[in-house]
Amino acid sequence: MSISLSKAAKYYQEESHQLAAWNFLESALSEELLKEFAELYRAGPSEPSGNVINPDVMQQLTGYTANNFGSVFCDDFNKLLKLSGFDKHKDATAMLTANLMHETGNFRWMKELADGTAYNNRSDLGNGPNDGPKYKGAGVLMLTGKYNYRAAAEDLNDPLILTQGCDYTAEKYPFRSALGWIENNNLLNICLTKGFDECCYRINGGWNGYEDRLAKYKICQRVFRVQ
Repeated sequence: MSISLSKAAKYYQEESHQLAAWNFLESALSEELLKEFAELYRAGPSEPSGNVINPDVMQQLTGYTANNFGSVFCDDFNKLLKLSGFDKHKDATAMLTANLMHETGNFRWMKELADGTAYNNRSDLGNGPNDGPKYKGAGVLMLTGKYNYRAAAEDLNDPLILTQGCDYTAEKYPFRSALGWIENNNLLNICLTKGFDECCYRINGGWNGYEDRLAKYKICQRVFRVQ
């Protein structure tokens, strides 16, 4: 049984033009969609996951105080996990998070420390003579190069990633800037089928910092309550 959208909606005064707008919207929707909406509405809000990233979880992971991790930062982490499918797999999330912690010094370095001039005229990255600093590494997996920034701008439907470059990307998309790389490298499947070592190798291309990655993995397993 469907439900009237005007009855379900909140925070409006039921004026005639508002009711007309709700009724017009309802008339444009299929009965099937309205039925699905009614079921979700009557079910109420779903219970939050015990593994949602928030400032307290970040403090447990890193040892830094919770107030170092704002809502934009935590929300973007949650969005990356959801979009990539990691949110459904605790141990895979622990593998990924441990590696991201290592790569960024427990999320301290969200931009490449070097000035980026070494990337000028890098045709393999799509960079022209002055593009290196603008498109130097940003985010947890150091999105680098104009070509990759353009791809991220298209994937995330935000042209400012390309026009503004590193500072904007690191601030607004510290985690989702890595989504394209994670998907293109089939990282979730690697974690699920081949395990932690292969996850490390795919991200690093070798075994640099393996002991630290492993130590962080054990912390992540404890925080995410991996059985």
